[in-house]
Amino acid sequence: MARSKAHTEFEFFGPPGAFIISFFLPILCYVFVFVCNDVSGCPAPALLHPYTSTFEDIKCDVGWPGIQGLLNTKALVATLGFYALSFLLYGILPAEEHEGTVLEKSGLRMKYRFNGA
Repeated sequence: MARSKAHTEFEFFGPPGAFIISFFLPILCYVFVFVCNDVSGCPAPALLHPYTSTFEDIKCDVGWPGIQGLLNTKALVATLGFYALSFLLYGILPAEEHEGTVLEKSGLRMKYRFNGA
């Protein structure tokens, strides 16, 4: 019995859309924070006249904290610690392994670990 290739429909343009949302949404949030802020209002005055403003004017108007001001060591350590703990618990805790539904393209089943009721 030959398998027919079914057309798979994706939301948000499929994998490219997921990539764009994952990587550019945080950048867009930073843009909104700096363009409209509590330092100089919305939009920052230096952004209204980009040809006559210097980079220093823009940095003052948008409240640019510098690269070090964007990084938070405690948050990074906490996030990496959470991932490490999750990885450790995934391997240590007892769990039942169940097979998922049959995949269309390969006909295989993925295995999932369940340790809850």
